[in-house]
Amino acid sequence: MQHPLSVSIIINNYNYDRFLAKAIDSALAQTYAHVEVIVVDDGSTDNSRKIIAGYCDARSADPSVRFTSILQANGKQGAAFNNGFKHSQGDIIIFLDADDYLYPQAAEHIVNAWRPDIAKVHYRLSVVDGDGHPKGFSFPQGGTLDSGHLRNKILQTSGYASVPTSGNALSRSVMEKIFPIPVEFNTTSDDYLSSLVPLYGEVVAIEEELGAYRIHDSNQWALVELDSSRFRRFVAHDLQRCALLKATGPTLGYQVPDNLEIRRFGSVWSRLVSLRLEPEKHPVPDDSAILLALWGVQSLWLYSSESLVKRILFSLWFIWVGLLPLPLAKPAIHWLFMPNQRPRPLHSLMNILHRNRPKDVPQDGAEDIEKPLRVLFISHTYVVGINQGKLAAIADQAEVGLLTPATWCSQGWDRVLLLETPFPNITMFPSKILFSGRGGAYVFNPFRIWQAIGQFKPDILQVEEEVFSLCALQLAIFSRLMRLPLVIFGWENMDRNLPLPRRWIRDFVLSTASAILAGNRDGGQLLKQWDYRGIIEVMPQMGVDEEIFSPELITSSNDKINIGFLGRIVPEKGIDLMLKAAQQLQKQGLPFEMTICGSGPAQADLVTMAKDLGVEGCVRWRGAVAHGQVPAEMAQFDVLVLPSRTIDTWKEQFGHVLIESMAMGIPTVGSTCGEIPNVIDHPELVFAENDADGLGTLLSRLVRDQEFRQSMGNFCLQRTQQHYTHKRIAQRLHTLWHNILNTSCAKRTLPQGPITKSTISEA
Repeated sequence: MQHPLSVSIIINNYNYDRFLAKAIDSALAQTYAHVEVIVVDDGSTDNSRKIIAGYCDARSADPSVRFTSILQANGKQGAAFNNGFKHSQGDIIIFLDADDYLYPQAAEHIVNAWRPDIAKVHYRLSVVDGDGHPKGFSFPQGGTLDSGHLRNKILQTSGYASVPTSGNALSRSVMEKIFPIPVEFNTTSDDYLSSLVPLYGEVVAIEEELGAYRIHDSNQWALVELDSSRFRRFVAHDLQRCALLKATGPTLGYQVPDNLEIRRFGSVWSRLVSLRLEPEKHPVPDDSAILLALWGVQSLWLYSSESLVKRILFSLWFIWVGLLPLPLAKPAIHWLFMPNQRPRPLHSLMNILHRNRPKDVPQDGAEDIEKPLRVLFISHTYVVGINQGKLAAIADQAEVGLLTPATWCSQGWDRVLLLETPFPNITMFPSKILFSGRGGAYVFNPFRIWQAIGQFKPDILQVEEEVFSLCALQLAIFSRLMRLPLVIFGWENMDRNLPLPRRWIRDFVLSTASAILAGNRDGGQLLKQWDYRGIIEVMPQMGVDEEIFSPELITSSNDKINIGFLGRIVPEKGIDLMLKAAQQLQKQGLPFEMTICGSGPAQADLVTMAKDLGVEGCVRWRGAVAHGQVPAEMAQFDVLVLPSRTIDTWKEQFGHVLIESMAMGIPTVGSTCGEIPNVIDHPELVFAENDADGLGTLLSRLVRDQEFRQSMGNFCLQRTQQHYTHKRIAQRLHTLWHNILNTSCAKRTLPQGPITKSTISEA
């Protein structure tokens, strides 16, 4: 049996007595059970050790308090990290600065997001002042944390969008490879970890505030006034980080560019400011202002993803500060790094830029200049308002546009659907279409596509139609013409014999797409069979709304266990298996009833079958249920069953009703048809296709054993929260999009050397 993950929270403290108790209390108050708390005091001379002694006394009085103290002579941050890690036992390590604190569910969220192959999880920190009052923003300010495999980005640019020390949960197995922290990083240990850890595995981002970061008068790196010594520290900090990457990268088999130090324009402008303010104390003797100005311009145009306007403005800043006399250069330095000193027109301009900034690495010392991602979705699915929940969740962190039919002829419902607009944070582009109701054949007016792209200016196009559809072909053409990355979503999970024109369309779309989202694992394998070479991600088209499908809707169970089905009443849905299983339960004298919600051509035959089996008295036929009434109807179920079977032309592509039921904490049972077992992911809730006896045995246990039924309900709820909510799908898409954009930047051919004096003279 696999043991639960354990978490070590290591608090490093030096003379932070006024903050220390809050940090310790926050670590001890974690809702996750398997947490140990270690406080390392690095030779404090204030009241810190008396505070720590109080917690030690509490531990002796109550052994359940998971608290260890380590008192050492002053050896700086690195020594405290090394000592704390040496005494820790957790699978996951959090180094919590004593002036910061965690929120109670931090460890629980981190463990839920954890996977064996990741190097770290980082998460947002709410920014507070010295008294703990919120300052109204969080780190990283304005943008999202980087996630995914970041090795190439770090080795090419020396940085990524991250968060201070207290916002990181690190893998013990990775830490064992890079500890102990060398003495030269004793005062920059957090930077040592931030730079190296992502080289050893994937980084997962949680876009939720799980702790608080204090900004106060004793912060080591906070820039509260324009002081040249601070910029010298920034420079030394950057050079040390780059040297570390240059030394470590080759040992792991990776190439690191020679000009790594000048690929981040934030690093270059720190060097330029340091040189201009106090050239006699500048830590790089060979630097010249003109070279630094040119390197800054080079970094903007070759290595950053800033907008055209900002590249021009910041290029002018580098030229201004690099070439003009110091009295004229100083105002530009002040205006960039000290926002409160800007003239009002310039301040307004910077606010405009701040609201429209692209994704890039935060720059040391200057305000964050990052804009949210812009994604244009194209699909007929989102004509129905409730389906737009995923888009609304994405819109909390990105700008979302939707190009969709203004009306849709729903063949399944035999009526015309009008576009619904329940979410104001989605920019709508309704459009007339040809061949409404035919998912593979409908097409937009090309002018409307051009108009939507031109007005919305997306970074990514995401088309949620099959790769052989005419709509996907249209957007693939626009993707190529306008050089926009294309992401396609599809459900297809059977290799059907497509007509030749459809195969041509499929191959053209596959050759265009940067990534394809397969709604199921069979679809992912099918893409490989079609020789698709790009990124493949398996995830559903949309998640489930936790507020609509909530366990709180569940009413107390009556004397009989209600076994429910909700969906189309057609032969491939396997409802006949439920009736045969009901006969078994009835023979065993078990207290149950069966509720069948839905309509379809097979209902009459199934009603007759129920009579023949003698179970008509335990089966209720509820008829079709409107989508808005599904949660209330489902809340009456004690168990939900999806007994689908494969036929020649179809197998279950996902079964969205599964995650709706699971989100309510209902034990959810399914057959081995298509994607069902992968969605449920528990062998005790899955039975073989067409095996009525197997279904009967499984249902018998659920009816008889209340404890088993409760544990399976809890499992289903936790699985949905971890993988299938709108928010979780949105996080995965954010990660995918940023990886696509980062890969696109990395594919550009970049010069490997810096601008030198010889190249200037040759010019």
